[in-house]
Amino acid sequence: MENLRKMTAEDTQQMFELAAYAFNSETTEDRKKRFDWVTEHSECYGSFDGNQLTSQLLATPFITNFHGVEYKMAGIGCVSSYPEYRGQGGITALMKKMLADLAEEKTALSYLAPFSYPFYRRYGYEQIFEQIEYTIEPRNWPNIRAVAGSVQRVDWSQAKATIQSIYSQVAEVQRGGLKREEWWQEYKFALGKEHRFAIYKNEEGQAEGYLVYQTNVERFTIVEWQSLSKNGYSALARFVGSHNGATHQFYFKKGFAGEDLSWLIPSPLLDMQLKPYMMGRIVDVQTFLSAYPFHLPDGEKVFYLEVADEFGPWNEGVWELKMLDGKVALSKTETPDEEAVLKASIQTWTQLFMGYRSGETLHFHQQIFGKEEQLQELAELLPTGKPILEDYF
Repeated sequence: MENLRKMTAEDTQQMFELAAYAFNSETTEDRKKRFDWVTEHSECYGSFDGNQLTSQLLATPFITNFHGVEYKMAGIGCVSSYPEYRGQGGITALMKKMLADLAEEKTALSYLAPFSYPFYRRYGYEQIFEQIEYTIEPRNWPNIRAVAGSVQRVDWSQAKATIQSIYSQVAEVQRGGLKREEWWQEYKFALGKEHRFAIYKNEEGQAEGYLVYQTNVERFTIVEWQSLSKNGYSALARFVGSHNGATHQFYFKKGFAGEDLSWLIPSPLLDMQLKPYMMGRIVDVQTFLSAYPFHLPDGEKVFYLEVADEFGPWNEGVWELKMLDGKVALSKTETPDEEAVLKASIQTWTQLFMGYRSGETLHFHQQIFGKEEQLQELAELLPTGKPILEDYF
């Protein structure tokens, strides 16, 4: 008989073996070290048949910055089962338990990287992030003039404090991106990775940009590129271009903010692809909307939001969202006049409040039901800008 429980360090070897089998990955010491690093910082859920681990998932706690509000967020990963146990409800049971635990802990959001979008929609997740990929021939890379300041190649020990500082100041990643803890930055950029690092410093010696990259004769891959100034951006672009005789192509993948960068290239003959990225969901409506960064109106505004959420029954029902004197109050309520209610699934509310889809678009495609005028009034109080995520788990 199968049973569910949170796992401990004693289960790590079984967890690693299941992950390696499910994802066809090698069981090297480096992979084991990286796996142990994540499990040490995560809540690990397992389904067992006797003493045999059959299905598992990890919920790693993070903090996200959403337009100045910091939310607890759980990054879900390593969702896996042995083939002989698939389709028997193990993952569904683990997801139910995990989401209930997160809601109890007042975790507002959860993100995951799907192997199948339809599969995770059943658990209340929906696409909220996109990435854009650029592949550019070296001859089409812009010829950037030298700017004041300098770019220095450094090792990880020299780069990590600068990367942490600059990343935390970039406005674009404060629309749902991670507030990176030291352990996660170490895991992302250093542990078992062969990344190189370059830092731009202005004339006063202040760091204003960084580049994380990999390079070989086939491809120069930009892993992450952030700048706080135009000079920093230009200097790092010049640094990338200086490799045009040593590689066959430049490749850059980043979170899609709503605009592409092709217009900055003199000859925009490049391969550019927009791709769906990670999914997310509101875990606890009460926690999320009570702290949400609304553009609060003068006077009083009241909205009634009906939420359908099969895997989050604590969210289901009609919520009264009241804004008064610069404060937000949210509470469950009996169904008022039906015409006053805006109705949607937890997936759709997640897309709207995270800024991934507009109220107008969601209403047109019948994802939100209710009076369009009321939805427009609500949409005008939401922060603008597509959510951005530059991390993966």
